[in-house]
Amino acid sequence: MQYVPWHNGSIELMTKVVIYGGACKFRTEVTILRDGWDVTINVSSECKHCQDYGNSIPSLSFFDLFPERGKPAVGFMENIFYKNADIYLPHVDCPVPCGLLKAIFAEFDLQLKEAPRFEFID
Repeated sequence: MQYVPWHNGSIELMTKVVIYGGACKFRTEVTILRDGWDVTINVSSECKHCQDYGNSIPSLSFFDLFPERGKPAVGFMENIFYKNADIYLPHVDCPVPCGLLKAIFAEFDLQLKEAPRFEFID
């Protein structure tokens, strides 16, 4: 028997996240709307590159993230979020792909809705 920690009906659920770039200071708002095993992704960004990136992944299924049952999410190089980031984003340190993934995982109840934090101490 497979443990499924979320509702698998036709109810729609939503997670919203605001991601701020580092030096660029651009604001990107991500909305994840879930319906069962599927999510619709809406990205609104001050950064043209992040907007184009967000538009490149309008929706996906839980099984796109976990194509093999019982195994963790696909690796960086096979993951659509990082493949598309390589195409659309000019900087490898952009936090938007990570924030987008964290929002989706939180929407599927696979992570707490807690923001990661970077703190420069020197």
